[in-house]
Amino acid sequence: MNRLLESVKSNQLNKYLLFAVYFIVNLLFLTKYGIRQSFVPLSVLVAAFFVANLFLFSFGKWPPLKKIWTVKLVYILIVCISIAYIALCHVMKDPYKMNIDRWQTLEFSLEYWFKGKYIYDTPNFMGNLSSYLPGQLLLSSVFYFLGNVGYLQVGAFLLFSYTIMLEFKSNLVRFTAILMLGVSLAYIYDVVCKSDFISSFIAVAAFMLFWSSRFRQDYFQKPILLGICVGVLCLTRSVVIIPLIIFLLRPFWNTGWEKKIKFGFSFLLTVSLLLATVLLPAKNLDHLKQYNPLTLQGQSNKLVMLFFIVLAIIASFYAKKIETVFYFSAYISFLVMVSFLGEQYFTLGVSYQNNFFSTTYLAACLPFSIIGYCYTKQKIVG
Repeated sequence: MNRLLESVKSNQLNKYLLFAVYFIVNLLFLTKYGIRQSFVPLSVLVAAFFVANLFLFSFGKWPPLKKIWTVKLVYILIVCISIAYIALCHVMKDPYKMNIDRWQTLEFSLEYWFKGKYIYDTPNFMGNLSSYLPGQLLLSSVFYFLGNVGYLQVGAFLLFSYTIMLEFKSNLVRFTAILMLGVSLAYIYDVVCKSDFISSFIAVAAFMLFWSSRFRQDYFQKPILLGICVGVLCLTRSVVIIPLIIFLLRPFWNTGWEKKIKFGFSFLLTVSLLLATVLLPAKNLDHLKQYNPLTLQGQSNKLVMLFFIVLAIIASFYAKKIETVFYFSAYISFLVMVSFLGEQYFTLGVSYQNNFFSTTYLAACLPFSIIGYCYTKQKIVG
């Protein structure tokens, strides 16, 4: 186990593994949805995808191009992708016909939440129940009032870009990170379908980058604020506890008792208040047990999930640098979703083209793999 965890610190190994994770996630999206169209043969799409990713992987290796990597070019890229994303938010004229329910589930969940109604017992137009945790509802509420929940993905992209600009000083690395997310098929799918899935993990990754750059010497300089932030983020998606454990457990262990108590109190208070807003409207306790977000968001066997939580706890004490935190977060998040995918294949069969959620869930590791990969490039560039 020690050798395995220590090997994660290898820069060259991580460079290939993290890009492989990014590549696999997007390739699965390409094959899953590419097979549903008849305009371009899937083999041609896959070949073009390989070439494009080879080009993306080899960024910065051509000396003649070094002069073009300016901060102006990075900002142009951010603006262009943002405009494209805003346009993509309006691609679906009639999403009901496409059997895509994420946008509608988020909209009625927010509407019910604002009115104090119970969310988790009402099916959407496809008959699926909402599993939104209050942290995600809180983060999404701004875009609901803007009139289009799809703008959440645009906001998440801008947040990602901001933290990348803050953390990395090389314009080549900045350009690479922003482009990798911008052209990611998994994220483009989220934008078009107004799905908020990847945005939850972008919020966590951005928080980790921002907090580490702001409080590099001591993550618990502001324990109350940290507790509030972590409380909100923990209630976005259940799997986000994996990267948050890796990021904060070792610093929490090493900090003083006063800061631990302040952090713990603010964290528990935040979680309690947010959960109260979605659970108190339940009719009774039996109704709550039958319809609750923790059950609906259970994506993997409990013992398997417990194993990965223990693995995250162990990894936290090996992750002494922020880049190592992202390496572990990418790998473990990916493996969590692969385990869920394995369960789905075992129960539903290997035809994942008909399994909507499996491929989508794999994209949870996307922000961590991109940022981790860029840390490996930063060491090379630097």
